[in-house]
Amino acid sequence: MAKKQAAVDNLIDSLVWMRRKAKRQEPVDDLIDALVKMRRKAKKKVVKKKKAKKNKKPRRPAKR
Repeated sequence: MAKKQAAVDNLIDSLVWMRRKAKRQEPVDDLIDALVKMRRKAKKKVVKKKKAKKNKKPRRPAKR
């Protein structure tokens, strides 16, 4: 899965670079902005899950 994620990151980075070099077109800019925003959200979500797994303590049995 890591290889697929790297390919997506490379594609989005390429799109951002192309946007800088090309003439500005609003619909294209909006699409690239949305993709970048989605990538950032996904990365935050993965980091949050990793932290939750790392910090998870074993549960104590309930008192009776």
